[in-house]
Amino acid sequence: MINFLLNLRRRKRCKEHRRKMERICFIGKDFNGLASHRSAEQAFDLFRLNIMPTPRKCVTIGDCCTLSATGIVNERGSISIGNYVYMNQVHMRVDYHLQIGSYCMFGPGVKLLDTSNHPLSVSERHKQCEFIARRHGRINSYIADGGDIIIEDDVWIGMDALILGPVRIGKGAVVAARSVVTKDVEPMTLVAGVPAKKIRDVPS
Repeated sequence: MINFLLNLRRRKRCKEHRRKMERICFIGKDFNGLASHRSAEQAFDLFRLNIMPTPRKCVTIGDCCTLSATGIVNERGSISIGNYVYMNQVHMRVDYHLQIGSYCMFGPGVKLLDTSNHPLSVSERHKQCEFIARRHGRINSYIADGGDIIIEDDVWIGMDALILGPVRIGKGAVVAARSVVTKDVEPMTLVAGVPAKKIRDVPS
């Protein structure tokens, strides 16, 4: 009986979450295996975004995407994802625009952050700390550095890599595990390290 009630509660929670995601996302066909073994609710449960303010449709997802991801999309933020994209426990922070092409793969623990969130100036950071302490609400991340993250088609980003915007990762590029990308990556190149630098070309 207890298991039945727990499953019932979980199904209800998943249905509510699915309705929330459908209010903020344009979603293509076969999302997270909808055409196979997963129920619609289970498929949506893997993809969780906090949209501010909500509800507003600011996320577009292409066909046949498998997305295990969490994220925050701020007031001027938007996300566009192509077809056949695979994400494994990815975290996104989007204040501007995150564009992901088709046939991209993301390893576990990848982070996509398009804003520094805090300004470089000490005095401005003091103001943010005081603002938070007084519980006046969300800080203004738009006074910090930031910009669009553009990831072109056929990109592979390895486990625990950190992508910091503004940056463009060119078509066919590979970002090695635990690399930190702070500058544009040329198409068809493998980059690695902190900060990420070119290691060699990627075969076609």
